Amino acid sequence: MMEVIALAGVVLSQASKLKENETVGKAVEGVIKWIGSALGKPSAREKLQQIEANQQVEDNVNSIKANLEFVLEDNQALQSQLAAKLEELQNLMQKEGIPMPSKTNTMNIEGNENIGFQDINTQGNINITR
Repeated sequence: MMEVIALAGVVLSQASKLKENETVGKAVEGVIKWIGSALGKPSAREKLQQIEANQQVEDNVNSIKANLEFVLEDNQALQSQLAAKLEELQNLMQKEGIPMPSKTNTMNIEGNENIGFQDINTQGNINITR
């Protein structure tokens, strides 16, 4: 479930860029509309409209992801529907030659006893060694 929510977050955060391609843009709008109906709250729809207008994107995406996690938690049918929508979008993007947006965090630290922080969102393992 977390992978689906993370992927939905990527699509939402890059919605304005993805909508530059007309075909992909329609599919992105479909995903946004589906999320709006699944969440059902006027405040969620307002946040989605702000995302589409490229306003306060990061805060709104984080809020939508938290709401999605709550709504999808015990609802396998909704999880499957969202996964299917996102897979359809990914296939369309591949057909149109548009790569899925991604985020890369790179950090180089030299010296001893240094501490560094990055904004990461992962369900995997992180290993830190000295």
